[in-house]
Amino acid sequence: MKKILFLIDNLKGGGAEKAIKIIVEELYDKGYNPAIVLLEDQLDYDLKKNIERYALIDKITKYNFIFLFLKLLRLLKNINPDIIYATNTKAQILSLLTKYLFKAKRVVNIQVDLTKQYEDRKYIFNFFNKLLNQADTYSFISKGIFRNLKDKIPIKKSVFIPNAVDFCEIDKLKIEQIEDECRYIFEKKVFITIGRLTEQKGQWVLLDAFSKIKNDVNLVILGDGEKEKELKKITKELNIDQRVFFLGFQKNPFKFLYHADVFVLSSLWEGFGNVIIEAMRCGLPIISADCPSGPREILAPKSDIYKRVEKENELCEFGILTPVNNSVCLAQAMENMVNNRLANRYKQQSILRANDYDKQIIIEKFIEKFLN
Repeated sequence: MKKILFLIDNLKGGGAEKAIKIIVEELYDKGYNPAIVLLEDQLDYDLKKNIERYALIDKITKYNFIFLFLKLLRLLKNINPDIIYATNTKAQILSLLTKYLFKAKRVVNIQVDLTKQYEDRKYIFNFFNKLLNQADTYSFISKGIFRNLKDKIPIKKSVFIPNAVDFCEIDKLKIEQIEDECRYIFEKKVFITIGRLTEQKGQWVLLDAFSKIKNDVNLVILGDGEKEKELKKITKELNIDQRVFFLGFQKNPFKFLYHADVFVLSSLWEGFGNVIIEAMRCGLPIISADCPSGPREILAPKSDIYKRVEKENELCEFGILTPVNNSVCLAQAMENMVNNRLANRYKQQSILRANDYDKQIIIEKFIEKFLN
């Protein structure tokens, strides 16, 4: 049986991190023996007890990269994996650098559009791009990412495996009670979004759109990040601070999703958009920016996945797509969901579409591509 090692920066609260946790645990439950190595010992997600897990250091800094390289190399020789499946750029760089000294198949799990992520730090992309010559296989989570990168990175064998969603976990956790101090928020209709408070997620567009809505509704934002103070300042300037609730990172976001009414994603770009599938499983109708990449593949799978709406909203088979960074169109979509029957129609469609991303389906694809 092939030994696979998952290498990732950490297991802090993010979609890529959650997806790796699910894959590792499912492989373990199916009798495989995966190992997971974290560059830094930072976790928001707990792993099952008996899974082989290592952390190289407490926290990464710019001064300890060589130390990480040497420690990883020593660990690889002890574990002796056949495959190293690396997620996040730092982990991928270290994986590719160690190939000169430790032979194993290198899979680079590409979760984001690297040209977008490093738009203002092109020197990192250029360095990483050269290292990608050492990769054996790319594992893309969406066809959109592949399209954006295929002419900009070295040609390698590529597979497409979307991130898995743990429906058993969602169904168990979504019925938990919301804390007393938050319960009053959900006495009105609630729009909800989940994501790190960063430039990529474009929450300021959502705030501007929400300020245009005349209905007496609330907005819940789950997640933390460097833009928190800036976003809270915007809510005050727009005079919506009494109706917008920043609830931070939540280990169980599903109970909030389950009690909300509409899920909204305002990202400027995505890798896939795991939270859309999670919200669908909780029965929420979906509004998403038609950003590259992921949302269109989920909400309008029969359409040209490379198409983008630019001036008006598109009512798709499984949700509404709006132009990127357009608060006017986003507000219109949000009002439509509140004021007519669209929400009920899309609730049913959400539950139907989510089934395509059950972890059992995704894990079988993973085993077929890498372990058979």
